[in-house]
Amino acid sequence: MSRRVVALATAALACLGALAVSAVPAQAVRSAGNIEVVYSPLSLGEYCVAQVNSFSTIGFYNGGLSCHRWSGTGLTYTGSGSPSAACVYFNPTYTYTGYAQGGSQALICKYSV
Repeated sequence: MSRRVVALATAALACLGALAVSAVPAQAVRSAGNIEVVYSPLSLGEYCVAQVNSFSTIGFYNGGLSCHRWSGTGLTYTGSGSPSAACVYFNPTYTYTGYAQGGSQALICKYSV
């Protein structure tokens, strides 16, 4: 029993370490009055918590925005969100113009400023 607990704790810490390395804050790219902001899965988790399901912890964009929470067996689906609504949620003062697929299941939001 104690071996299982140690193995589970080790696996959980390894997963958290991988997320810490890949959890990059939103990055913006500007060009001629337009801006593109990349939101990582952890950033999308913030939208998921506020707008989809309060138990969500992470969100992925892969053609659609899906929200998940951590459970004893990995990730559990908690609902779907709108990529365009997520973009507006993150920057309500910018003029939203579109979105695209980013690397590592991130969401790229496009704005006119």
